[in-house]
Amino acid sequence: MTPIDLLELARPGQPRLSPDGRSLLFSLARADWERNGMVSDLWRVGSDGHDLRPMIENGGSEATWSPDSRRIAFLARRGDDKTRQIYLLPADGGEATRLTRGSRNIGSLQWAADGRSIYFLADQPEDRGVAARLRERDDMLAFESPRNRRGLWRAELSSGRRERVVHGDFDIGSYDVARDGTVLYRRSPSRLLDEQRHAELWLQPPGAPARVLTDNDFQERQPRLSPDARSVLFLANAENGRYGTFNTNLFVLDVASGRVSELQSGLPWAIEHAQWRPGSGEIVFSATTGVRRELFAVDVARDRLRPLARGDFAISDFSLSGDGRSIAYAAASATSPGELYVTAAAKPAARAVTRYNRDIGARFRLPRQEAIQWQAADGQPLEGLLTYPLDYRPGTRYPLIVQSHGGPRSSDVFNVFAYGRFNPVLAAHGFMTLSVNYRGGTAYGDAFLQGMNAGYFRHADKDVLSGVDHVIARGLADPERLGTMGWSAGGHMTNRLITVTDRFKAAASGAGAVDWPSMYLTSDTRWQRQEWFVTPPYGSQARRDLYTEYSPLSALDKVTTPTLILAGQQDERVPWTQSVMLYRALEALGVETELYLAPREPHNFRELHHRLFQINVQMDWFSRHVTGTPYRWSKAPGKEREPVDADAAEPLEPAES
Repeated sequence: MTPIDLLELARPGQPRLSPDGRSLLFSLARADWERNGMVSDLWRVGSDGHDLRPMIENGGSEATWSPDSRRIAFLARRGDDKTRQIYLLPADGGEATRLTRGSRNIGSLQWAADGRSIYFLADQPEDRGVAARLRERDDMLAFESPRNRRGLWRAELSSGRRERVVHGDFDIGSYDVARDGTVLYRRSPSRLLDEQRHAELWLQPPGAPARVLTDNDFQERQPRLSPDARSVLFLANAENGRYGTFNTNLFVLDVASGRVSELQSGLPWAIEHAQWRPGSGEIVFSATTGVRRELFAVDVARDRLRPLARGDFAISDFSLSGDGRSIAYAAASATSPGELYVTAAAKPAARAVTRYNRDIGARFRLPRQEAIQWQAADGQPLEGLLTYPLDYRPGTRYPLIVQSHGGPRSSDVFNVFAYGRFNPVLAAHGFMTLSVNYRGGTAYGDAFLQGMNAGYFRHADKDVLSGVDHVIARGLADPERLGTMGWSAGGHMTNRLITVTDRFKAAASGAGAVDWPSMYLTSDTRWQRQEWFVTPPYGSQARRDLYTEYSPLSALDKVTTPTLILAGQQDERVPWTQSVMLYRALEALGVETELYLAPREPHNFRELHHRLFQINVQMDWFSRHVTGTPYRWSKAPGKEREPVDADAAEPLEPAES
């Protein structure tokens, strides 16, 4: 598999079962090199896997069925649309008609139970005075002033008339609507991430004033009304009545009394998504269970758990039929970049309803991936994923690339097809790869997750290095041919590792932090990071000792590892200035380094040419420094040009101010 092959893999997702359970809508992501990005087509297939048909080419996001399963609403930007608008399409196909017009982007569609209107979120109108100033480019506005708040609206299908459903000077992040029109919504002061701790759930019955349901710091997510509208489910990183460094848990709120109950308390996993299962008294949820992401149901009254789909795969999304009898889900694994499955909820027995990647093992030689377990030096059980090179021969030691996951509140799961990891490409060039689920990550219990509190690298980097030692001790990896890479928190980890050991022959740091005080104060989110350092970095009581001890900047004079650095110029999560600081320091210290800043890119690259470069430049870096072998750069399709020579690839410097 080449980088082009990896980027062009078919990836079905966003399964949406029709209310009658007979059909499934889904998106099919594909690479469009002319548009320089990934585009999604809307498809439909019978829930038995037959009658596959295209519905919308290059569009159709957030597609949702009408209650009678006869129509589809979706979002698209077509013709003279300045922003995404709602379109309607017969379920059997045909011409789509536009329902809404306007200058504001629309999202989060939900049909009314009677099928006569559609609810949606849209940016509230700009203050008239501000709008007038913006037209004149008199646009010096206060930093992070609360603008572009989202409001809840409803559009009638018969007339297209829109009306605002919820009024107020706040932002609505998510909502749900009961059959009688009662609206549940999550409101916060603005969209700013650090203000989400002030978000609460509100309920607005038809013709009655809204009332608040919660008053806490939970940051409730994915609120959903039960079919009888008497209860609300939500997810939160909370335990024992407070928000904190906890795995995502599942809660149910009684609307009448306001009492909140946690289901499956003590569950060590991280719950990802949850929905009520109509007619059953159950909630269906997906959870990361270590190196897997699986599907479960819990009986709300009895708090009894049962599995629905378990195995060496990662479920990314799911939906239920109107009667709750059928469940559709998307899953990827080490042998498939993704397919869609349908199973009966009562007696689960999944069947694939798409087959886009059924022959991938015949088209490409794929690496073997397995879960491995070991203990850290202090006795902590650890788990990770080992991906073998092609043509692996027992008894032979291979060059090893250590891949650290982002988050850090996340977990590596079965899947070799992520473009940012490019495992099949590494395997094709003889590399073995290791992913370690280190302390500070999710899905192994709260104590494991809290392993970064009061010291970001108290355990995490040692956990990663213990995994390297374990693979070497098994006779699998060559200790003289090691490399390390990671993005976001994986970049933080990479920056740390090169300061504590010189055993890596090369490193690739993507969007990583190097100086925690400046990272804390320039990122778009800060509050959730405070527990890592006990205090903010400012003020007379600040724990500057922790910020200094765990900032790679403080120990860069120990680095000898050749380090490649990548980041996006529009990154607000880990500002690109962190990468510039790392580059400037390493260059001044005489360490071999290159920095590439991708124009227009946020935290994760979106443009195909940038993704291809991201793979090529890292493959070249590891080939040169770890194995001493040449690497031939892959060309974008349709580009008649010679492969890029490694010595001629000029790093992008930040523009001078």
